[in-house]
Amino acid sequence: MNSIDSEKATSLNHIISNNQHSSHNSEEIIDIGQYWRTIKRAKWSIIFITLCSLIVGAFIASSAVPIYKATSKILADPQSPNADRNEQYIATAMVFLYYETQYEIIQSRNISEVVVEKLHLVEKYKKEQKELKAQKPTGLSASIKEFKTEIKLFFSSEKNKESKSATMTDEDIKIMLASSIQANVDVSGGKQSQIINISYTSDDPKEAADIINAISEAYIQYGLESRLGDVKNTEAWLSEQYAQLKQKLQNSETKLSAYRSQQGLVDTEQQQRLANSQLQSLNSELIRAQTNLSSAEEQFLAVKNVEPGSQEFYSLGPVLENRTASDLVKNESQLSLRVNELFERYGEKHPKMIAARSELKSARNSLQNEVNKVVENIEKNYKLAQFQVTNIQKLIAESRNDIQSLQTENFSLVSLEREVENNRRIYENFQVSLMETSGKSEYNSSNVHIIDRATVPASPFKPNVELIIVLAGFFGVFFGVVLAFVREALNNTFKTPDAVEEQLKLASLGITPVVKINKKTATPEKQYLDDSLSPFAESINTIRTGLLFSNIDNPPKTILVTSATGSEGKSTMAMNLAAAYSNLGKTLLLEVDLRKPSVAKNLGITNKLGLTDLISGNVSSASEILYKDNDEKLNVITCGTIVRNPLELLSSKKFKDVLTSLQTHYEYIILDGPPTLPVSDSCILANKVDGVVFAVKAEDTRIKVAKEAVTRLQKLNANIIGAVLTVAEPHKMSYYGDHYYSGEYYGVKPEK
Repeated sequence: MNSIDSEKATSLNHIISNNQHSSHNSEEIIDIGQYWRTIKRAKWSIIFITLCSLIVGAFIASSAVPIYKATSKILADPQSPNADRNEQYIATAMVFLYYETQYEIIQSRNISEVVVEKLHLVEKYKKEQKELKAQKPTGLSASIKEFKTEIKLFFSSEKNKESKSATMTDEDIKIMLASSIQANVDVSGGKQSQIINISYTSDDPKEAADIINAISEAYIQYGLESRLGDVKNTEAWLSEQYAQLKQKLQNSETKLSAYRSQQGLVDTEQQQRLANSQLQSLNSELIRAQTNLSSAEEQFLAVKNVEPGSQEFYSLGPVLENRTASDLVKNESQLSLRVNELFERYGEKHPKMIAARSELKSARNSLQNEVNKVVENIEKNYKLAQFQVTNIQKLIAESRNDIQSLQTENFSLVSLEREVENNRRIYENFQVSLMETSGKSEYNSSNVHIIDRATVPASPFKPNVELIIVLAGFFGVFFGVVLAFVREALNNTFKTPDAVEEQLKLASLGITPVVKINKKTATPEKQYLDDSLSPFAESINTIRTGLLFSNIDNPPKTILVTSATGSEGKSTMAMNLAAAYSNLGKTLLLEVDLRKPSVAKNLGITNKLGLTDLISGNVSSASEILYKDNDEKLNVITCGTIVRNPLELLSSKKFKDVLTSLQTHYEYIILDGPPTLPVSDSCILANKVDGVVFAVKAEDTRIKVAKEAVTRLQKLNANIIGAVLTVAEPHKMSYYGDHYYSGEYYGVKPEK
């Protein structure tokens, strides 16, 4: 009993672990490990596909025609070289446009035709064709060689296909070869620097180098010819325009000279110059006169504001500046001092005093007369200054009127002079442009230079064997992985017990692992009987424990083992499950598959009588058809004689009575039933037993089929205790989760 309790505890732990794992999986959104396990399951198919891809890649790489690439580097300056070149700013957009244009020129048919002519490719082609016709090669190798030549020289267009059959002229051959060169030329660079890379691919390395060098030279020559051609055209046009402008200038000068002679006029420019000079002089005189008037006005106002006879006259600037007045002022001052002295000495009546006063009076009269002259002179100067300003202003007005009348009278002359000046200016500009263009035509420097000439390539450019093999390997792995996931998605069979629970909504009772049959091991049907300590036997014990704990208070005594279809391992499970139950009590293995029995053959039972004979009455008691093992705890009743109406037989009251009678003699009865979908026998039997165990074959039984069988049983109120995954391979199941593993027996096996 201790061993039984231990088995029950182990089964409980396994069920709890499975439930915990199921709840844990339900919480996970993305299981990266599941993808990895899918890849591990398909590792051999992935390896096989990868090897096949590598073989195909190696074959393609080895059979491909070697292609060589020759490259040259040239320097292309967007600014055209000139003899008087000055550095100029060029917009970035224009630079890009310039280089895109150069790419198109290099890849143009014109450049390719120049290369064909330079390398005499037409003559070489005709010579090769004659040699091919003369040799008349036969065999597979010759056909391949001819095919390569055609691929090299001909395009796939309809025009070229038609020209192959007809006789081609030299011009047609040149166009064909030029088109072939165009197709193999590649141009790049010129965006981050002024370097342009020109490449050409061919199966002949020397031909590739020769053609790419010829393309570089043809491109440089084309640029020179194009630029010099433009310069020549410009020079011719300028020369023609220059001659016309020269004649036009001469005609206008003749017309102007005749008009001057006819009207008796001088040059309007000279007239204008004289008038302007006169007006400028008058303006200068006006400024000078206005300055004098301002000064005279100040003196006049100063004199005008002084009272007549006032002593303030003597302090005026003009008076002080007058020498005579200044001397009279000094004399008057001296006489005044003398009078004062004589008055103090002699008094008023003294003759000297009288004489002194007479001299003083005479001096004062002379001073007053002189001051009056100065004042009168100031007034005259003021009036003269006013007259001068008025007169100069009048002359300026008259000069301006004269200039305006001169411009009106000389309008025709001015028009003719302007025409001559414009013609002379245009003529001189064209003369300068013509001289510059003539200098450019003699300057034959190119803005394109070869930096690196193409050399004969030593190794082929294509095929890249390493890259092809790597890509083939990558494609093989990728396709293998994709195929593995597609197969996994399309595979709708059961692979793990968790899948059984998830899809069928039944408890997973366990698995029956696959048994590898050899000389030392017994058949799967006798595994439990021959080795009760094997991993297979432990799996059966787990199933048995799950059945016992399905209803602890009233565990099932009669158990039907069935499946959806045949060959799903239900009979093997039933036989071994019966052997496991025999360790707990007296057990009967009852074969109720009356259509395709297998128990007698698998267990080596020779008795041909069985259940059908007991039900039909051919046998009086069960002991006559009973097979017992060595310890008599396991008894077996086989199918017996095959009948024509198995469904009616199992539905009969007599079968029910037989089953009831057997339940009184055995503690446990395991019924090996037929599959559910092909026949209805299991549906009848499911209502006559305590529980049903549903067998599902790993990686074989389809989910939809199993669901239909379970639904059919549940509609008939069958007590389906759980499902068992049969013929399972634990090492394969480990790919679906780390909790699936294949264990050996734990402990030390007893000695025999």
